Amino acid sequence: MGSKPTIRDVAKRAGVSIATVSYVLNDSSEEVISDNAKQRVWTAVRALNYHRAAAAVNLATKRTRNIGIIHYLGQSDVTNPFYSFVIQGVIREAMDRDYNLLFSYVESGYRNTSDLPKMIREANVAGVLFVGRIYPRMVCDIRDSGVAVVAIDHLPRIKGVASIQIDNRGGGELAARHLLGLGHRRFAFVGCPNRGGSISERGEAFLAHLEEQGIPPEHREEVACEFLTFQEAHARSRELFRRNRDVTAIFCANDEIAAGVLRAAREEGRAVPGEVSVVGFDDIIMSNYTDPPLTTISTDKAQMGRHSTVRLIELVEGARTDTQEDVVPVSLVERSSTAAPPPPAPATRKKSKKAAKIP
Repeated sequence: MGSKPTIRDVAKRAGVSIATVSYVLNDSSEEVISDNAKQRVWTAVRALNYHRAAAAVNLATKRTRNIGIIHYLGQSDVTNPFYSFVIQGVIREAMDRDYNLLFSYVESGYRNTSDLPKMIREANVAGVLFVGRIYPRMVCDIRDSGVAVVAIDHLPRIKGVASIQIDNRGGGELAARHLLGLGHRRFAFVGCPNRGGSISERGEAFLAHLEEQGIPPEHREEVACEFLTFQEAHARSRELFRRNRDVTAIFCANDEIAAGVLRAAREEGRAVPGEVSVVGFDDIIMSNYTDPPLTTISTDKAQMGRHSTVRLIELVEGARTDTQEDVVPVSLVERSSTAAPPPPAPATRKKSKKAAKIP
């Protein structure tokens, strides 16, 4: 196998100087290069399969083309059924825009800048993405060091940090509209009402819309699941079904919780959707394979990752300087876990006693 092609090889094949090749590859505005010469350079680059070393690009442009994703130890964003697709979108967009993507894990606790990830301390990235829960002090220290920051679906919210959020409130309202439209009048939200962030926003919007539509408080229950797991949702939902036989519609904070509710309904003899309708949130792959397949609120997860990467690169390159929150739209994916509620049981009528006839 021959040696890797060099910039000298590109220049020779294109019939231009090494300096001209460098100007073209770095998109320099300091020299006027004809379109014909640019075309010959790029043709030579493709023919030779020439790739610039990242370090050489950094020296030439005075700016690194590295961006990073920071994860916290103990969190599984890479394998999470929702965030893994977001990260796939990040990877693809970074590749399409000729940026290198670095990954770093940090400890959950944060004391000072000495705890910052190595790629920040050594100035190896121009921007970083955070996914999910964040520690405000760390994020602000990174931002204040001159590194662009974008947070994705994060908690807590931080003023002055660009963010990408799901339309959680719109999704909660969409779930309420769907169930009301089917004719349901007794509801429950299974999630964590006091958690804050995305989960709370979904439940708050769901319950608020029910209230606006005249559903009384005693017909809209909140079921707390502190850890938002299948196991916890399963246990709490069995308790719900045992104490409240009247509930016919349940909105869940995410699809994993909804799967726990479906299991509980089966074990408690409540047919879905014949007796109880269930709606989830996130539209993870599993929601296609639950029994029955789950109606859920969906967002384009990969596109969310791409959008976040574009947002970060815009900050890095100065194309955008604001730190406003961008909101990603949601939609309802209707499957087999929702239907009209069962008809009310007929009232039992007492037989009237006929008066005895007097002969």
